[in-house]
Amino acid sequence: MKKQLLKFLTLLAVASAIVTLSAVAKSPASPQRVNDFKITERMTVGGQSFETATMIKGARERSERHMSIAGMPPGMNMDMVDITQCDMRRTIQINDRARKYLITPMESEDAGPDASAAARPAATGPSQRGGIVTYVISTTDTGERKQMFGFTARHLKSTTSTESSPDACNKQNMRIDRDGWYIDLNTEFSCATERPPQVNMRAPRAGCQDRIRFRRNGAIKLGYPIQETTTIYGSGGEVTNTMTKEVIELSRQPLEAALFDVPGGYMQAQSQQEMYAAPSMDEIMKMGQQQQQREENPSAPTSSEARAERLTGVKIGVVQFNNKANASISPDELRDRLIAQISSAGIEAIPLNASSLGEAQTEAKVKGCSYILLTDISSIKNASAAKKLGGIFGRATGADTGGGGKAEAKFDFKLYATGNPSPTIQSSATGKEDNQDASVNAALEREAQAVVAGARKN
Repeated sequence: MKKQLLKFLTLLAVASAIVTLSAVAKSPASPQRVNDFKITERMTVGGQSFETATMIKGARERSERHMSIAGMPPGMNMDMVDITQCDMRRTIQINDRARKYLITPMESEDAGPDASAAARPAATGPSQRGGIVTYVISTTDTGERKQMFGFTARHLKSTTSTESSPDACNKQNMRIDRDGWYIDLNTEFSCATERPPQVNMRAPRAGCQDRIRFRRNGAIKLGYPIQETTTIYGSGGEVTNTMTKEVIELSRQPLEAALFDVPGGYMQAQSQQEMYAAPSMDEIMKMGQQQQQREENPSAPTSSEARAERLTGVKIGVVQFNNKANASISPDELRDRLIAQISSAGIEAIPLNASSLGEAQTEAKVKGCSYILLTDISSIKNASAAKKLGGIFGRATGADTGGGGKAEAKFDFKLYATGNPSPTIQSSATGKEDNQDASVNAALEREAQAVVAGARKN
């Protein structure tokens, strides 16, 4: 289990680094009209393949990735979002599961040597001046051209190497090679900036700040990659990671501006470690149990795996829970549990940032969801002391006390087909168990069963 989590975090860091590189020095915008673009790509890194959805609106780009790691339960796989804001010279990583975001300022090629230090948040404690990290970028044009998605693609090769001074905080002496076909999208998304690719999660010494410098050999800009292979080399010249990327769909469509900014109600993280913290003990226990079942009987597919094959292409977007009961419980935790229940039944489920049906319809279309699920927390009640005594007395005498001694949870939910204003399912799920947590789990399980049945039927 530890190996799977380590592999997951490593792929997370590498994928984030590659997306960072893709935001570097896009081709300048033309005077043509501005278009909104949605681009679907297939990426392979560390032997794992996954699809990404990239959206471009004006001077901003949003990249979404759903990573499914072998050996990880469906509910534990991670949806990752990166937003590049050229107009504000920063990138934003978003973790919807944790409701956190991390801001990284971009570094300007023509900025002074202390620009990077000034852009960072002030460090707590005494600050130590580090050394100099220089990023050297060289791009060559092979002269080859071909038509791809209605654009003229250029075959380019690029190398980014780092040179760290002996007193640098991060001694990242490495090289990154990129070989691919690139096009000019003619958008406002044209960051004349660079920022260091974060290909590992090692933190610098506390309070230590390096000065970042850039040196570009030649004036060739890559543009947008349609096909690309990226190879990362370590300080000893060994290959540490390889990633391939290929665009499989490119279209123009209007996009909501809210998709390109920090969602409301999210907390700012200060580091990668804080952004992608280890799973909770409850999640780890569930993962361990599922892994043990697979190891004990590896030849027998689980029922969820069998169902998943029959429901390929179905995705449910789960809206934030509406806490109508004002219960002292985390709506986000309940949503995560429900997503895990639906995913374990073989249907992909993802969280939506929207809080209303109207917002959810727009977001669901962008994220390729087939259905939208809205849930109200109608009531969550603990059994009173009197009811507990009645329940004990009833069980001892055989008398019917009407379910005394039971806690109760009730959720009202509606399932909508994306684009349809009328619900496909409108129902309630109730759980009555000995304690509140068990009642909540029972209600969530019944809701998940009804939703999965409805999605399968329709």
